[in-house]
Amino acid sequence: MPGPTKPPAKSVIISLLRPRPGERILEVGAGSGSITLELAKCVGPWGEVIAVERDEEALRSLKSNLRDFCALDRVKVIEGEAPDALEDVGEVDAALVSGSDRLDELLDDLRTRVRSRILLNAVLPETFSRATERLSDWEVASLCMVWGEGKRVVRGTLFSGMRTLFLALFTR
Repeated sequence: MPGPTKPPAKSVIISLLRPRPGERILEVGAGSGSITLELAKCVGPWGEVIAVERDEEALRSLKSNLRDFCALDRVKVIEGEAPDALEDVGEVDAALVSGSDRLDELLDDLRTRVRSRILLNAVLPETFSRATERLSDWEVASLCMVWGEGKRVVRGTLFSGMRTLFLALFTR
């Protein structure tokens, strides 16, 4: 499915978070739902993905993609800003955080809500740093990805559109 999250990042995010059949996974900052759909496949018919998004345009796209890819049965969409929007969510097995203007509050909330793992997906090193400080009592595995798309040119391959992604997997 097309979306701003490119396949290299999606595959690493899914492999780090390791969603399993039957799990409840919280995704904060679901955007258009490209990762949401992958998570829904992983948790299967007995699991659930709770996708939180505050942007109205992204929400329209998310809901449309969930309908088009027949994933409405295993994804619950919550409109709003986390952590306020999480009031009725309850415990989850894992969480993926791809965006928040209130990161400290969100991480404090997730500390009590998440059973085993939180994956932070950040484009800014400062976000990564704040999260590792806030969850300093959790085990952390860190990864920085840099990639670009290659295009053949006369003398070889030119990589353009370089992207950097900072990932931190927090586990209990």
